Amino acid sequence: MRKIKWEQIPLFFLQLLVNMATVGVAVLLNALIDAAENSIISKDPRYLQDILMVSILYAVCMGILVYLSNRYKAYYIRKYLLQMRETLANGMLQTGIADYEKAGIASYVTAFNQNFSIIEEKVLKNRISILDSVICIVLAVVVLLCMNPLIAVISIAAMAIPSLLPRLFTKALGKAQKTVMDTTTVYNEKVSDLLNGYEVIKTYHAAGEVLPQFSSSAKHLESSKEIFSSLMGKLYGLTTLSSVAVQFLVMGLAGFFAVKGYITIGSIVAVTQLTGQVISPAFELSAKISELKSAKPVLESLRNLSCPERAEKSTVHSLENRISLQDISFRYADRSVLENVSVVFEKGKKYAIIGKSGSGKSTLLKLIAGYYAEFDGHICVDEREAFPDEIAMIHQNTFLFNDSIRNNLTMWKSYTEQEIMEAVKKAGLTEFVAALPQGLDTFVTENGSNFSGGECQRIAIARALLSGKDILLMDEATSALDEETANAVERSILSLENITCISVTHRLAPETMQKYAAVFTMEAGQLSKV
Repeated sequence: MRKIKWEQIPLFFLQLLVNMATVGVAVLLNALIDAAENSIISKDPRYLQDILMVSILYAVCMGILVYLSNRYKAYYIRKYLLQMRETLANGMLQTGIADYEKAGIASYVTAFNQNFSIIEEKVLKNRISILDSVICIVLAVVVLLCMNPLIAVISIAAMAIPSLLPRLFTKALGKAQKTVMDTTTVYNEKVSDLLNGYEVIKTYHAAGEVLPQFSSSAKHLESSKEIFSSLMGKLYGLTTLSSVAVQFLVMGLAGFFAVKGYITIGSIVAVTQLTGQVISPAFELSAKISELKSAKPVLESLRNLSCPERAEKSTVHSLENRISLQDISFRYADRSVLENVSVVFEKGKKYAIIGKSGSGKSTLLKLIAGYYAEFDGHICVDEREAFPDEIAMIHQNTFLFNDSIRNNLTMWKSYTEQEIMEAVKKAGLTEFVAALPQGLDTFVTENGSNFSGGECQRIAIARALLSGKDILLMDEATSALDEETANAVERSILSLENITCISVTHRLAPETMQKYAAVFTMEAGQLSKV
């Protein structure tokens, strides 16, 4: 993660000023009580009036300072979190498709939501609190040394107690936080299954079977959070016990010194408050440091997702003549998908690959598109080993953004209205768009839930056609369309000039086969020409 630098400077100085003001309260209390004692003895209220006016003005200034400090803390945290979120999003978008699939969507959902809450509470706020405690302790000790060196030494000695307590919990807290993170990821996976699989669950009346799985993941999540909170409770309980006991001890000693005449009555109040500003922050400091250390697994996870290990960048090359696949073999884990596939696709020609589901057709398209870098064999563009550039791919499972149809087509890039409507026409969307009250500006709800599957698929096809890419890869792109519409879209694509098209399908009309430069059959990971 990148670190904010200059913003930390005013943060430090504001915290310094606030703590100086807080320590100053003890000094003013000392002066106020001594002034009251003098006024009582002399029966002259002027001593008390003067210091009281100064105290009121001091309180007003301190209130303004505390407001400014808290306002800046909020700004600092907002900017830091925003920067981290942008870094994570950028890292995800720079990650290769294979690495993204390996990490899993649940890991990113956890990172973007749960992990940032942990970062805010246990890292950013704790860092500020730790800085605050350190400044407060240093200033209070300096003033105590000036007022009474013996009490200052006792207070400093008491600070050694909390430094031992976190060591009893640091390892356990780190392990507990890692468990919370892991169970959160599993829980998010179950939530995703529950929401995305809603129709399937209802169709097969599987609520009774799915709910216990969800409940189990939720139970593990809440149990892991409870264990972590329990550990923190033990730590805070011990630190509070020690803090209160030590403050009582110091206050008793201050009273003893007052009886002996070593300090004034006002000094008792000042010393008590100052020792509280030494001991309480010291105990809080120990707990905050333990919390900060417990967040290390979360920071490490965010760092890995934001800055994944970059494989050597794949070489791409503009297509001028042909794409050649030579002895391509590919495996998913221990399952072989493609076996020694060799084929040549000429520029500007149209090709179809037919075959049963699971035969390797889609995997072949993904390899050409550069989704996976690990495979056996060679992919060449014009005799040069590289992936082809300028590719548009239409997937069987389309995805539409929560935005207008126009932005789903243009992907927020600039195109003329004529270019957009030409793509709409080729995808068979003209009548559909014309019938919408807001036309292309009609808003698409969650992944196109306000449109039919065929309409969503045609929008995806129009998006690919509008992109102007030279190579069009179609993975069952017309599977959700009725036969008449599918044939019309297919004819439109076949008529595109200077566009290389490789279409994967499980159905192909005999009259259409003749319009392709070549038709291949994929069976058991092997490609053969029809």
